[in-house]
Amino acid sequence: MTKEQKQDFTRRITHANRSELVLIKFEMLFVYIDDICEDFQKEDQQQLTNHIRYADAILKSFQETLDFQYEIAGQLYALYDFHRRQLAKIFIHHSIKELKQSRKMLQQLYEAFAASARQDTSEPLMQNAQQVYAGYTY
Repeated sequence: MTKEQKQDFTRRITHANRSELVLIKFEMLFVYIDDICEDFQKEDQQQLTNHIRYADAILKSFQETLDFQYEIAGQLYALYDFHRRQLAKIFIHHSIKELKQSRKMLQQLYEAFAASARQDTSEPLMQNAQQVYAGYTY
């Protein structure tokens, strides 16, 4: 993830409601998965390990924030666990084939969350975030 991407994600997070935050975390996950694929091709073990940890942390955060009062939470937990295991398989199988398939599945889940997020008109989670206009902070 580049410095500019981190800044953009940070800015977006400060203005996001709950639904938008989930989408942003998915987008961050996709960037890390793309980074993992690049690191694997370059055979950069250090960066590969770091990016796998970051992607796993996002999936773990999805699991930790599930509300098990709803039946779908159990299914989502298992799905996130599956994707976490796909990340671990990179080291075991020395392949990113499973990760590419996992990304496609996560993209479909992202699209489902995006459809739901369009109906969410709640306020941003951070109420006192600074406004940024054309590069200036006010």
